Amino acid sequence: MQNVHSGEDSRIKMLVLTGLMIALVFISGSIIRIPTLNGFMQPGDCMVLLSAVLLGKKYGTAAGAIGMALVDILGGYIIWAPFTFIIKGLMVLTVAILIERAKKKNFNTYLVAFIVAGLVDIIGYFIGNAIMGGLIMGASNGFIGSIIYATMHIPGDAAQVVLGIVIALPLAKVVNKAKEIMD
Repeated sequence: MQNVHSGEDSRIKMLVLTGLMIALVFISGSIIRIPTLNGFMQPGDCMVLLSAVLLGKKYGTAAGAIGMALVDILGGYIIWAPFTFIIKGLMVLTVAILIERAKKKNFNTYLVAFIVAGLVDIIGYFIGNAIMGGLIMGASNGFIGSIIYATMHIPGDAAQVVLGIVIALPLAKVVNKAKEIMD
């Protein structure tokens, strides 16, 4: 009988932690905004990355994707929310898979996982910018114009990813330790 409650308690704990991470992702992505030429930069990617460390594939992906999509929706960038949901979800999934497969959970593991996820983010937003800016919003003419438009956004997107990684790296080990204690 205790095993049934134990499984249910574990699921409830994960749902609560997921809700908490959605809130932390949203807060970190919406409170601090650094204006850029194409919108704003914020440290929300830090919490997106840490969602993977704390919650793993399933719950972490939900937390990162929902939290950052809410930043777009409530921040006036609603048209970007579907792109953000997919891109941030893929970021978390990438980190969670790489960490899960790693033999050791150390600085190098997190660094590699975060960098690969950062590349997923940059490529994802490159595609998103090409579609949104070039094709839908008419900011450029044709395919080549869409690529040029998307390319102009890479430095800002890369800077945001680097900011998230720099903040998340020293916290990853602490978050993993907290996860081990909770398990």
